[in-house]
Order: sequence, then structure tokens, then C-alpha cells
Amino acid sequence: MGSFSASKSGPDGPQVSSNVDAARKYRVRTLLVLVILQCVLYSINLGLLPMWGDETFTVETVAETPARIIEIVREDMYPPLYYLLAHGWNRIPIGSDPLVRLRALSVLFALLTTVFIDRYWLRNAPLNLRNWFLLFWTFSPCLLLYGRMARYYSMQTFFASVAIWYLLGLTENAAGWKNLAAFVAALVILLYTHYLPGIAVWVGASLLLAIRLRGRRSIWRTWLLPNVLVAVLYIPWLVALIGALGRWRQGQVYSLTGNLWAEQVIKLCYWFYSFTFGESVPIWLLPVTLVLALPCLWLFVSGARLRRDWLWPAFLAAALAFLGATRWVSYPFMGARLLFLLPLFLLALAAGVTTNGRVGTVLGVILLAVNLAGLWTYYEGRDLLNAGYLVPSQRIAKDIVLRSRSEDTVVWIHELSFDGSPLKYYLPEDFRIRWLTSPESVGAAQAELNAGKIRHVWFVRSSHDISPEHIFENLESQMMEKWSGHTLYSYAPFSSAHLAVLRVMALLRHQDGNQPRRYQCEVWEFQGPR
Repeated sequence: MGSFSASKSGPDGPQVSSNVDAARKYRVRTLLVLVILQCVLYSINLGLLPMWGDETFTVETVAETPARIIEIVREDMYPPLYYLLAHGWNRIPIGSDPLVRLRALSVLFALLTTVFIDRYWLRNAPLNLRNWFLLFWTFSPCLLLYGRMARYYSMQTFFASVAIWYLLGLTENAAGWKNLAAFVAALVILLYTHYLPGIAVWVGASLLLAIRLRGRRSIWRTWLLPNVLVAVLYIPWLVALIGALGRWRQGQVYSLTGNLWAEQVIKLCYWFYSFTFGESVPIWLLPVTLVLALPCLWLFVSGARLRRDWLWPAFLAAALAFLGATRWVSYPFMGARLLFLLPLFLLALAAGVTTNGRVGTVLGVILLAVNLAGLWTYYEGRDLLNAGYLVPSQRIAKDIVLRSRSEDTVVWIHELSFDGSPLKYYLPEDFRIRWLTSPESVGAAQAELNAGKIRHVWFVRSSHDISPEHIFENLESQMMEKWSGHTLYSYAPFSSAHLAVLRVMALLRHQDGNQPRRYQCEVWEFQGPR
């Protein structure tokens, strides 16, 4: 936890002092270079990817008053701190697009995390370990993808890193009020940023404190005091947390396999893949990453075992976070929800590289090259495993507006497998939008057509129908029979890598994988007689 020694007594003192000064200057200069490089990488073309559905929620929520923001997030699954901070940040005149401004806020927290980890976590780390971690961190395709989204992901990563550092300081100096105050403050801020990392770090911290401080006379004061302080400071939002936990217990997510245990394995593998290789993968890189998966897992395990003192608390925190995320989101979103664990993951990976000799170094160089290839692919705006991030909702909205009139037009959005909130955001307010989620909603939409006022229907849907008995594919067929004028527009074509993954997914669900879907989004235009 201490800093570098500035001097040493004895005849070799001046030489050692000179070496320490040189090492300090080297660390400062390399950090400066990497932060500048990361700033450039993360700030280039912040509007590269279209607005994602969760980003739409952010943009619309932070535009409200603070009182309204608190009301909105209390009814949802979020604490208020990120949205209140983003509300203030969004008032800074750094561009006309609120989405780009909010993405810049995420970049700022990613950069702050880089500086904090290097200046504190890696303060006394061996130079080789420190350099490998910073290389993996700076060029992580996973961090780049989620650190540029208008979401709380990088903010929670920063405060989780701060809480973990001062937690370790508290275990080494239980009587230090500075470590106690900083740990409690960081953990409370984390809990007010998002429930999942806050609860996970809190539980892991409680276990680590109990393990490290057992046998000491002050264990109850040292263990109870930080927990009581955190609980008291969180009382204003405790009722909202209880309500969120109730909604979490009742939540249902899409299952790829239909089997509970197989689904957990897929989510765990996708999480590991996202952290290790990112999610921008061209077809030629896909087999390389699959070959590297087991060696990288070996590096991670061998690196994590070096710190047995906090291995079990970290494992418990990660397990709780995984449990919370897997109950609430499907497999493509595991990396985003668990991003606050990425620093620990990459630190273990870097430790595995540095402790396994030439084999570790070779694997580290190959992994770094793979990450650089993933960054290149990301900036080309293609080959994302989650093709939903590439749906051009603004362009779809423009196409709808150009080809129809609001007076006699209705837009149907298949909400079960397509997030239509960005499309709604970009469509003019006078356009009718109907959300199709069930047979009842389909029946209401058809009844509106039978009234005779609608002459133009836009049916926006994912190309994959996950509804019971494929009610939306049946609706599409019925409309094609009744409305002679119909045209299909397809958006967000799948890459070759994605098509290969889809074939495997089809086999997992025992479906025919020979003819996979070619586009993420399909938009049918149906025109009736004028």
C-alpha cells in the first residue's frame, strides 16, 4: 500500500535513490503517454455507433428535472446518482448532440479509472506486471465498447476501483480513519450509482474484513463500523432498493437454450469471452480467439491464485454480481453489467503473463495483437457480436418519415425482441406508435386497422421472432395476404462471424442452422388503397 522509497541509508543510498527517481519518472511518463493514447482512442468519433436502447433511456431521463429524474429511476431498476450527474454534465456546451456529450462523460470516467489504478493499485507493483496490465487495459476492446456508451458502466468501474483500494488499506490499518472514510464514501457512491456492483463489493468487502481481522480485539468495531455507516447513509434509498430487488426476483429474460444450467454456462463463457477478447470480432479472428480461450483461462487462474488472501472475497463478489446479472439480462449484456470487475480480471491476466516465463509472454503478445485487431474492427463499425448495437434507428426513422404521412400511418414495433425506444426517440411525436408484445396487443392493432383510418403500416421487428407460437411472423404473413402493396427493408446486416455464431445457436435450440438470418432488423412497409 505504501509508495516508493525515496532514499536508502548506507553507502549505496544515493545510487538507489537515483534508481528510484528514474523508475518514478518512467512510470509517470508511460502513464502520461498511455492516458493520451487512450483519450484519443476513446474520443474519436463518439457518434460511431447508433444510439442503443439503454442509451435512449439515459438521454431522455437526464433531460428531465432532478426531481423527475429521481421519480423515474425509483420506479425502474436504477439508483439516481449517475443520472443526476449526467443531468448536470449535459448542460455543458460541448456539442449539440446530447448522446455524444453523455458518451464523453463515460470516457472521462474510463480515463480516471486508468489514472487511479496506476497511481494506487499498481504503485508498488513490479514494473513488468504494471506494464502488462496497462497494455491490456488501454487496448481492451471490451472497455472501449462500453466505456464509450452513454451509460453508468465506466462510472461504476471507477468507484468500484476506489472502494477496493481503500478496503485493502482498511484491512492493513484498521485504525486508519482516512481509509475508513474513503472506503465508506466510495462504496456509498457506488451503491447510489448501481445496485449490482454496490451490493457485490459490499458483500465481498464484509467477507474480506472478517477474514483479515479475525482474532483481533477490535474486529467487531472494525467490521461493524463501516457496514453500519454504509447502511445509515443508504437509508434514503433503501425502500427503492427493496422494490428493485422485488422486480429483480420477478424478472424473466430470453433463454437461448431453454435449459437453466446450460444458459448459465453460456452466459459465463460469453462474459469471459467479452472480457478477454471484446465483442468486435471479424470472421478470421473468431477461430483464433477460440484457440486462445483455454490458454487465456490458464493465465487468468494462475494469476488469480497469487493473491489467495483476497481470492475468496473476490470470487464471492463476482459470483453475486453474476447471479444478479444473469437473472436480469440475457447473455449479450453480461460484459456491460459486470464491467466493474474488468480491472480485477485484467490484473489476474497480467499476473499470469508475468509469472509464466516465455510461455506467458508469448501468450500475452498474441492476446494484445488480438485486442488491437478487435479495436480496428470496432472503428470500422461492424462485426459486433451483439448486432443490436448497430441498428440504425435514426436512419429507419428518416426512411419512415420520407415515405409516409403521420395522418394515416401507424408504426408497429415488435417489442419482445426489438428495442424500439431509439426509433421512438427519432420519430416525430405526431406519428402513431403501437408496441406489440402479446396476442392482445396484436388484436388491438388489427382492430385499429379495421376502423379504416390507417392506410400505411410500418412493421418494425427483429428478424428473430421469440414470441409464443411466432405470433409476429403470423401477423406478418396475414398482412402480406391482405395488403397487396408491401415492401421489405433490411437493416444491420450480420457479419460472417455473427452468421457463424448464429448457426451454432440454431443447433443449441435444435433448429435448422443452414439458412440463418442475414439482418438484425427487418422493416415491412404495407400500403393500402388511397
